[in-house]
Amino acid sequence: MRVSDIEWGALHQALRTEYPVPARRPTLPEWIRDLVVAHAGQVLQVEVTRAGLRQAPGGAPDWKRWRLARAVRRAAPRRRKPRR
Repeated sequence: MRVSDIEWGALHQALRTEYPVPARRPTLPEWIRDLVVAHAGQVLQVEVTRAGLRQAPGGAPDWKRWRLARAVRRAAPRRRKPRR
């Protein structure tokens, strides 16, 4: 994700505002990832958990959830590379 210097500063300011205690503050990438997951879950009407996706009441049809869950499972091994 690309952001300008002004947007980067605004993100840092928002993070500092939401988490005023520095010791409890997540890193900026962790915070952004949580925001993106929450937004995607709300838009797709699914509940995102570490184990997978659960259908929210009145949420997306099963085939959409299955397709998204498959994409998440396929992406996970690519992100996790063995450390040497």
